[in-house]
Amino acid sequence: MIQRSPSMDSVVQCLLNDSRLEIMLVRIVECTADSFSMSVEYQVTATGPVGSVVDAMLVDLVYLDRPFGKVRLPQTKTRFNGTDVHFYDQTIHVTNMSIWLQLLSDLTHKEKLVYHLRNGEAHLTGPFGTTAQCGYNKDIHVLGMNGLPVLIKDVDREERKVTLTMRNLSTFELDYGPTVFEIQEGGGKGQWRTIARLKGDFFTKRGEFHVAFEVETVSLDGEIDHAQGGEVKESGMRPAAKKMGLDADKTYRFQGVGTDKEGAWTNEAIKFIRSPILLTEKFISLY
Repeated sequence: MIQRSPSMDSVVQCLLNDSRLEIMLVRIVECTADSFSMSVEYQVTATGPVGSVVDAMLVDLVYLDRPFGKVRLPQTKTRFNGTDVHFYDQTIHVTNMSIWLQLLSDLTHKEKLVYHLRNGEAHLTGPFGTTAQCGYNKDIHVLGMNGLPVLIKDVDREERKVTLTMRNLSTFELDYGPTVFEIQEGGGKGQWRTIARLKGDFFTKRGEFHVAFEVETVSLDGEIDHAQGGEVKESGMRPAAKKMGLDADKTYRFQGVGTDKEGAWTNEAIKFIRSPILLTEKFISLY
């Protein structure tokens, strides 16, 4: 076996530093109070003209210079034209919940963001048994959801259901499970009140996807501001609700409220979803 030398380590370190990691998919499911199951598909490119084997390694997940968990990257066989890599159903334990939630908030609202893989120890095996040991740190550039735009696709008046079309521009998919959203009406003073409650399974998918919700209309007589902790005690159609129309002076938003997973971090993350929505005449007819 050819012995490893400091100069060889330096060359390989430069190749690792110049390599690129492009995320194709991050799917997050089975969310608890402090963990989730994650599946990732990504591509490694710009690793140089000579192939090598990079052993599996544990790295820190970092956002805003603060670690929030660890992930084990699988063994990778690099190729000059790029390498597809994946792992599925790896449990991630969240060590800094505030940073993890900040990442999710920024992912929901921003067009682009960067998180990091840090403090990895990469052991490489090259041609003819050559080996090298290097540090592994990588910046991961991803697209955000940019507000998660939402449109009303269809309304079933008899079943009292609405189908929404949503557009997720990022490569992240997240299963919130049974979820409650609200349609909220905003006036000129910035006050919001709930006019309908939507309930259904919610799983953000890549690209354009459709979600069906059961609709519960809410009285418009009360001055309820759910965003400030108010509780709506009455539901169903009331005279004031019948007068509702498409008022140009008011705006409406699709607001996440909570999931049925008691104590799970998704109950906070769902509140980051706050998208403007244009109500249709067919939706108004539910009232």
